Amino acid sequence: MDRSISSTKGEMVHVEVVNTDDWISKISNDLLLEILSKLSTKEAIRTSVLSKRWVNVWKKTSQLCLDMRTIANTTTLLPDVSHQAAKSVTNVIKDHCGRLEKCSIYHDSDQCVNGMLKFWVQLLVIVKHTKDLTLENFSLNRKRNVTLDLPPRSFSHPSLTSLSLGRYKLEAPHAFSDGRNLKNLKLIGISAEIEVFNAVLASCTSLEVLALKTSCISKGGSLKIENHNLKFLYLSCSRIKCIEVFSPSLDILSIGSLSCEIENVVIASPRLHFNRNYWATGKIFPHTSYYISCPQQGEKSIGNEIMMNGSNVCMKMFASMSVSVDLTNAKEVEMLKQVLAAWPGDMYEVEILFKGNNAARNESESSSVGYTQNTFWEDTKPFPSAKFRAYTVWLSNFSGSYEEFALASRMITQGTVVRCMMIRPSSVSPAKKLEIEAAIARLKELPKGDEDLAIVKF
Repeated sequence: MDRSISSTKGEMVHVEVVNTDDWISKISNDLLLEILSKLSTKEAIRTSVLSKRWVNVWKKTSQLCLDMRTIANTTTLLPDVSHQAAKSVTNVIKDHCGRLEKCSIYHDSDQCVNGMLKFWVQLLVIVKHTKDLTLENFSLNRKRNVTLDLPPRSFSHPSLTSLSLGRYKLEAPHAFSDGRNLKNLKLIGISAEIEVFNAVLASCTSLEVLALKTSCISKGGSLKIENHNLKFLYLSCSRIKCIEVFSPSLDILSIGSLSCEIENVVIASPRLHFNRNYWATGKIFPHTSYYISCPQQGEKSIGNEIMMNGSNVCMKMFASMSVSVDLTNAKEVEMLKQVLAAWPGDMYEVEILFKGNNAARNESESSSVGYTQNTFWEDTKPFPSAKFRAYTVWLSNFSGSYEEFALASRMITQGTVVRCMMIRPSSVSPAKKLEIEAAIARLKELPKGDEDLAIVKF
């Protein structure tokens, strides 16, 4: 701040007084940790040189991301550089003394051979009680099979609930023995015999989220997934003959790529009944089947959280989706809006299957918490957003209700549908069929956001 003082000659002189208060030193550790959480692990550790106050702050961060790739300046780590990088990773894990919620390690294949990875896993899981663990081999030598050989029950500690493995070969399932602690499992770029995969999945009985991007070493065999807790399943599997899925609670099935035909795939999940699927689009575009359901009071929708996750493997440009929704339920409509608006680019096709309870409700029901009012559909904002586009939209179980007509008309007039809107009427009485026909006729008369749009009843 500035302050005026008088000189010996009677003149006023402005002197700038510097405020020497150290405000950073007054910040609480909790706030400092919040600041460090916005930085990478490498950047957070660098703050230890700022002052004595900062030396140990990073050691209590809740997340660590240890990426050996940032140390290498060439495409392949030299042995001495790899050794030093691995030593640095070990020191960081040992020095960390706080509650470790999540840890990610990206390493070279050497650490699988020399036993270093085994040591890290034991330290993180058994000693540090890490909840969310990601391990990925980044070796650029694709011809080299990097075997993940860990002791029995390596991933069975009660604290470990989420595990992601990338680019390994599994020769045995014993590391997953008694894996009922795991809620979230991702096996990405993993190769193994079909018996190993089945044994791993059979051990993890509590899974709610499962993502498999795998390849079987011996071609053939049947992949079996039986889990009563599973909510989200992603499959991109090669060199398999059959898939059997028995998951009555499954809300989302996303298929990236499959080598087997539809007649060799059994999906026993009562919620996922759609007219469109991965095979209907010609096995070219990834497809997601999504049954929108609202969780109980105070609970989270696991399916919606996965769909909205920025790293979600199933949300890709030109992919396709089938979704079931109750348009009279505000929560379900909002979840549909969020997913479509977050889609990264144009969608090849989307099928919207209207649940059977979209019919008009009486006044007492429509005023209940969770149900939409007509004003919801009178909103002038684009639905789901001004940027979302789908080349083809399928409307299944169309009854001509107010909500269904409002959704269809907005997609038509706003240019959401680029090429074609296919409408499949619900099976109702002859009198109701006339109402549906009239609703479809009115839709065809609407001004189109895309002049080449075709509206077809099928």
